[in-house]
Amino acid sequence: MLVQFSVENYRSVKDVCELSMVASRYYKENEEENTFETGIQDCPRLLKSVVVYGPNGAGKSTLLEAMKFVETFVLNSAQKSQAGEEINVTPFRLSKDTRNKSSNFETIFIEGNVRYEYGLCATKERVTEEWLIAFPNGVPQKWFHRVYDPETAEYAYKYSKHFEGGRMRGGWQKQTRQNASYLSTAIQLNNEQLAPVYNWFFRRLATLRPDGLSSEFTAESCLDNEFKKSVINFISSADIPLSNIEVETFKYMDMKFPDHIPTAFKEEITKTLKDKEYHEVSFVRTDDAGEAVRFKLAEESQGTQGLFNFAGPWIDVITNNLVLFVDELDSSLHPLIVHHLVDILHKSGSKAQIIFTTHDTTILSQKILRRDQVWLIKKNKYHASELYPLSDYKIRDGEAIEKGYLSGRYGAVPFIRDMNFDGI
Repeated sequence: MLVQFSVENYRSVKDVCELSMVASRYYKENEEENTFETGIQDCPRLLKSVVVYGPNGAGKSTLLEAMKFVETFVLNSAQKSQAGEEINVTPFRLSKDTRNKSSNFETIFIEGNVRYEYGLCATKERVTEEWLIAFPNGVPQKWFHRVYDPETAEYAYKYSKHFEGGRMRGGWQKQTRQNASYLSTAIQLNNEQLAPVYNWFFRRLATLRPDGLSSEFTAESCLDNEFKKSVINFISSADIPLSNIEVETFKYMDMKFPDHIPTAFKEEITKTLKDKEYHEVSFVRTDDAGEAVRFKLAEESQGTQGLFNFAGPWIDVITNNLVLFVDELDSSLHPLIVHHLVDILHKSGSKAQIIFTTHDTTILSQKILRRDQVWLIKKNKYHASELYPLSDYKIRDGEAIEKGYLSGRYGAVPFIRDMNFDGI
């Protein structure tokens, strides 16, 4: 469960942008469907979904890329990066004060009935600060704190008595490169106490773009009959009737190449893909005579293909209570399908969460989302991204939120200048 994520001095973000999944206690509408209890005494109800609106270039994608960076850094920095390799962060470059400073990230989440706060600060050269605070039974325990001292060119580490490891901690320190996460390194060296924290990033968190999503995950998942039934119900509920889905498995070695493809290229591709499999999907429908008719997935509309591609990940998110960040959810899906997806999540009874960006405003007029589920992002006069919730505004009951947003009442809409094609 995600409680809060914040980012500072990263790409278009200069000052702290903080996204909260905490449900406002002032709104009671759709409370049972759109929010859930965490089961932790000191943590209030959380939102199941949040949508972020803003004009092109305002920083919507930056927010999701920041979360993706933290996820990737925690999972891969100790294992896959090399000494001296640059860290993939870019500070806000339109200010002298920030160009040479670190990019800062903080993630507050719940795993195994414990709330954690993980912080990371980094430049391209090194991690400058890293910390982890656990809150078992609501009591804060700073397990570790790592700070780089530029005067000594060394790291200072502090541990609480609650952080296990004893003499092992010194070994974890020595093995942690300046361009790697201490959390990631300790996990690679078999620290079991940090496993729940690492596993939240590994198993609970996911980020994706629908326009880059293939059918492979859903197709492979449909090899399990129970999962396939869920996909059929999922797609049929969007008014796309199906009687069955058939999945055929092939090896890439069986691929037929056009005659004009050079032999050396074909051999290289075959070698790379040796023993790997791919799947072909067919939708089965019943004709007016009651007979089964098969349609290759490629014969379906782009919208139907997009829905199938999304079905597997979406069901996986709901079934396993995952946290999903999605950029441009509406990029390959009809607005009504987007409404349907969010509605399914709200009514699922799960503790899954989705944070998504979109340009489609029609969901604002459908009473699907509460006011605290709508966030806006815009550029200020210094060209830096600012993030704020719709709940910052006093909104009357029954107010037409979509109309108010499009009219610019809440900001975060594009300012379109008149264009004169005669150059005058």
